[in-house]
Amino acid sequence: MNKAPWIFLGVLFMLSLSWWGMVYGPATQLGGLTPDNGDGTALKPRVGLAKQGEQVYRENGCYYCHTRTATGGKFGYELQLTQLGDDRALTAEVIGKDRMSGVINQAYVIKAHKAVADAQATLKAETDKPAAAEKNPETEEDKLKAIAAAQKAVGDAENHLSATQKFVKSNDLSEADHLIALGISGVTDTNLFSILELPADLNGSQKESLANAKVAITGGKEQWSEIEDLVRHLKNKAGAQFKLKPVAGDWPDMQNGVALRQSVSRDFLFDAHAMPGVMRIGPDLSNVGNRLMDDNAAYAHIYNAQSTGKSSHMPPYRYLFHRKEISEDEALSSAAITVVNNGEEQSVEPGYAVTPTVKAKALLAFLKSLRTDSALPEAPLVKQASASPSGTE
Repeated sequence: MNKAPWIFLGVLFMLSLSWWGMVYGPATQLGGLTPDNGDGTALKPRVGLAKQGEQVYRENGCYYCHTRTATGGKFGYELQLTQLGDDRALTAEVIGKDRMSGVINQAYVIKAHKAVADAQATLKAETDKPAAAEKNPETEEDKLKAIAAAQKAVGDAENHLSATQKFVKSNDLSEADHLIALGISGVTDTNLFSILELPADLNGSQKESLANAKVAITGGKEQWSEIEDLVRHLKNKAGAQFKLKPVAGDWPDMQNGVALRQSVSRDFLFDAHAMPGVMRIGPDLSNVGNRLMDDNAAYAHIYNAQSTGKSSHMPPYRYLFHRKEISEDEALSSAAITVVNNGEEQSVEPGYAVTPTVKAKALLAFLKSLRTDSALPEAPLVKQASASPSGTE
């Protein structure tokens, strides 16, 4: 019996099965997924001068003395309330009475005002119901019962409002505090704005404060194990909504202002050559784009670092600039690079007008593109830990 066809079919079947398991199956399951880009602003390919500047950076060996790897460290969580549950007593039980700030208590006062307004509206609706065309004792009795229940609801709501107001001294709260309280209360009734001495039509900044309202109830030093139960009870017991903000603790690169988050491999996704750096002799450049505010000062530092910082070990890169000899009384052009010496603005190199070449402009454009101010799923933005929760942010 010739077994060759069966062997061929067996091999073909195994190859088909392997292709399905390793190619077709995963493509079917994952093909429709879109990448998570964090806050949507990160990792855009460099174009123009910034793209050319990457090659200038590499040609001049900048990566030998500068890293682009902001290291991580320990961090805690700042727990931010964004919307409160309905029961003040439950919230106080979950987060603790010492965390019930004036803003949180004011939010419950706003909720109580809303409850009174709703109860009064119900009472008015029951009272204004038209009488039946034919008198029916049972219908009249039902209406009287409904009115009595609505009156009791109004009385209960007013009593609850009076009890809640005892926890707040409104005079101690600013307009910003009132806006935050309104935001975390979840109340959107503009008829109540007058209670907070707010206009019915809020301006742009007021609307922004209202939309971003949150109250921090931890200082950011707490580890997850310390707040895990608090988070669970806030959600399941108190019915509150919240956010967790990572906060840097023992994190030197954050504390020294080097970066806003940890560097990750995705930061080098669009680099022609990944250059994380060899040694950190000079400052880390992972977020240098956020620190370069003055082009003139940046060019002066590249031309001759000692002109802007006497202790700098960076060598001069004069060959990246044009130098034109000028007389003492000749004015410098607006494109010339200057430094301030003894309170007087002068050329970065006396006797010469120094202007950047295309390569210098490209290098600066590349440096400006190095930023870590966008959140990534694997590297969220972190903030500095405060000594204690501020109550508002």
